[in-house]
Amino acid sequence: DLRAPLQPARRTVAMGFTIPQIQETDSWGPSADAVDADKALTYAPFTRSDKFGRAADWNQTGYAKFGGNRYSSGQGGASTVFNFFANDDDAEFSLVDNKPAPRTRFGAKRFQQRNFMRRDQTAFVGGDVGQGATRERARQQRMQSKKSQQWNTWAYNRNRDVVTYTSSVDIRPEWSVLDQMQLSELTKARFPVDKDFAHKDLEQRGALRWFDKSFDRVTPKLERDLVRPKSSSYHTTTSDDPTLMRLAEEGKGTVFATDQMVAAIMCAARSVYGWDLVVTKRDGKLIFDKRDEGAFDLLTVSETAQDAITDDKENINGVPQLSRESTAANDAYAQQVLGDEPPVRLGEADELAQGSVPSAYKYRAWRLSDAITLVARCELNGVTETKGANATLCVKALTEFDSKVTGMDWRSKIETQRGAVIATELKNNANKLAKWTCCALLAGADIMKLGFVSRAHPKDPANHVILNTQSYKPKDFAQQINLTEANMWGVFKAVAETTMKLPDGKYLLVKDPNKPTLRTYEVPEDAFDDGYSKEPLE
Repeated sequence: DLRAPLQPARRTVAMGFTIPQIQETDSWGPSADAVDADKALTYAPFTRSDKFGRAADWNQTGYAKFGGNRYSSGQGGASTVFNFFANDDDAEFSLVDNKPAPRTRFGAKRFQQRNFMRRDQTAFVGGDVGQGATRERARQQRMQSKKSQQWNTWAYNRNRDVVTYTSSVDIRPEWSVLDQMQLSELTKARFPVDKDFAHKDLEQRGALRWFDKSFDRVTPKLERDLVRPKSSSYHTTTSDDPTLMRLAEEGKGTVFATDQMVAAIMCAARSVYGWDLVVTKRDGKLIFDKRDEGAFDLLTVSETAQDAITDDKENINGVPQLSRESTAANDAYAQQVLGDEPPVRLGEADELAQGSVPSAYKYRAWRLSDAITLVARCELNGVTETKGANATLCVKALTEFDSKVTGMDWRSKIETQRGAVIATELKNNANKLAKWTCCALLAGADIMKLGFVSRAHPKDPANHVILNTQSYKPKDFAQQINLTEANMWGVFKAVAETTMKLPDGKYLLVKDPNKPTLRTYEVPEDAFDDGYSKEPLE
């Protein structure tokens, strides 16, 4: 039989399914008697105060699951015995090939090499290989250095503590702002100072004492103690100067002020702290005055430093106490360096001498326009003999309170690195030095004498020593600090013209202590008289 044999048929076996026995109970789930108590007992030690963790964690991020305490943020004293930990399969994975990954073709070094090659090819193929290429590379380096410096300055200023200074005068709510000038705009003001623009001497008063040349030889090793003066200095305001008031009645000018007031306006763009001046306009004439209870005559210390000085009145290194200390040291130095020889008289007796620091005054006039003619009282402090001729002096003193704060130790650097010391002072006291230079230029002083006075101990603001004395010509020093006469007179003319447009009345010129802004307020006629400014604000 050619047919294939028949295959036996497969047997089908049905799988059994046993229905579990279900007990009818009134509760949800099996009854308590159906559960084996031994099997349900857990073997992990725990107490009733323990907290259970998560059965499964679906919110945990990939990088956070490797932290030391996975549930520290949500369960303070939770036991980790009952927590759920997922197995990390990647920890058991390893590569068979442990060779480092190949470097990319377009790496940083290759990119730089291609740039250098391209620059060289351009230079030799047809580019500029002479001075033009050198200038271009120098320009790019300057731009890169400027960007780096700006970035460093921004990163430094971002973490600096911002110091808010108090205003020099309490601004009353009833005072209205008539004008507001941005100091950044004043830096662009210019006035043509040519040979035709010259001062005119109206009067000279007082006498000048001789400078003691032994102070030129003072060094940190041969320092001298600063002697407290027998009399204090007081700079008479414009309205109390009989000579200025007589010149105003004679019509010698239209704007009357002292040299310090004029210098404060000329250097307003460099100032940081607040100051104010009272301006009175009568019959087309402006008279600038200072408030009797104001702090206009106080000198500033580290006003333009990069690290701001605190405004704490109780701190010996705060702005208020440093200003009084520096002013007293400046007055004491100006008296100590002058000898007892017979003085050189410039003119008539000084009507302002009342036991204060001996000085001489020049009353000068400058014509800025048809409507503005400035008459100012300019101060000179002493006289010395140079090359067989007498040279007038402006004597000032710089004060060091703590070398760790200023960043320059005068005792160790003033002899070997004199330029670095004066450069540091130009950076920290730019406004004060600029005002001193303005006063010397206005008075026509031949030499500026700068004394370097330091505390006997950094924590003793009462005792000081003289470390050194340096001499400068005012015009040369003005060039060194980038102070031009064109900008000086341009700024003063702009402020005078703005104030001259106002009607007759009393005004207050205020420098904002926290913003580079100069505001003009209209104040009542009895302002700052009979304790008006001392009344508490409502």
